Amino acid sequence: MKKIISILLAVMLVVSVAAVSVNAYGGDGDYSKLSPGSSYNPSDSYTVDDNTPTCEEAILACGGDLNNVQKIYFQLPLADPKQEGSDWVNQYNTDADGNCQVCVYWWGGTAGSAANGWPSGKGCTWVGYRTKLIDKENRIYEATVPADGNTPLVIWNNGVNGGMDETKPIFKFGRQLADANIEGAYPGDYDPYLPEGTPNEDNMDGCIQIIDYTRSTINPLTQIPAYESNWYIYYGDGCYGNYKTDSPDYHGKHSSCVNPEHLANPDKYHPTPGDVNYDKEVDINDVLYIQQYLAGYELKEDEFNINNADVDGDGYISIIDATRIQRYLAHLCNIDGTKPYTG
Repeated sequence: MKKIISILLAVMLVVSVAAVSVNAYGGDGDYSKLSPGSSYNPSDSYTVDDNTPTCEEAILACGGDLNNVQKIYFQLPLADPKQEGSDWVNQYNTDADGNCQVCVYWWGGTAGSAANGWPSGKGCTWVGYRTKLIDKENRIYEATVPADGNTPLVIWNNGVNGGMDETKPIFKFGRQLADANIEGAYPGDYDPYLPEGTPNEDNMDGCIQIIDYTRSTINPLTQIPAYESNWYIYYGDGCYGNYKTDSPDYHGKHSSCVNPEHLANPDKYHPTPGDVNYDKEVDINDVLYIQQYLAGYELKEDEFNINNADVDGDGYISIIDATRIQRYLAHLCNIDGTKPYTG
């Protein structure tokens, strides 16, 4: 199925896509392009702005239901020093605060359904709808997309539609991921990239797409690479991995992280679960610090490591974390909760 859809998309992209972008409606954020039958000139160049409709606005404008959606995530890529033209951030796609604006385009679904007056695939004009920057430090963006069974593909991009005029400076600044299945992902579509425990082939809710610079196709109009991506389960705080949080193979968001940045900088990104007071040991004093924290004592930042206190990686500090440390000290389990104790 994916091969057939990809062939169709390649044809559609040649006709309707000018580079890579994030604004779906023109530089002025013109909402009239949300209307069925609106005109669209693929040769126009434009970028996302604050008037560009969000994913939620687009779904509602086209008769969709925000109770029937998926939340998917994207980590804005860092420039690859080995890959020329890999930087997604440029003067065309940053907002007043200097943040890169990112959009997502989807084929079909609520915003593209004939039932809502749209010819198939015309629900959003390239380059898509504005997404949310939810974690600036880790460059994480969130998109709300229809979960109506008719949204087979999404394309993340950097909000720059370079148009088709090679003489314009903007022409080479677009970046995008290749199309990726979020519904209709039949077995084999993503192997070995589909995360273990993904709800089913029609549901990528809670997953994150991560760029893979080793695999790419070429945009036929601009000759700019459209990079492939890998799916992972998103744990929060910039961490992602291969296992759902209720999987027996999940050992906390920090321990289960597979982020290259995190693995390369363990002291910065991988806290030592249980070492609450920064003394490089896990002992009863760490339990006492957690108990004081839960009792409302004011603890200084340099004496209470909030990340290390979240021993079970569930995003909260509770008596469960203190109990986990006590069980670990009693050799009843490992600090990640697994058994038998191995020290």
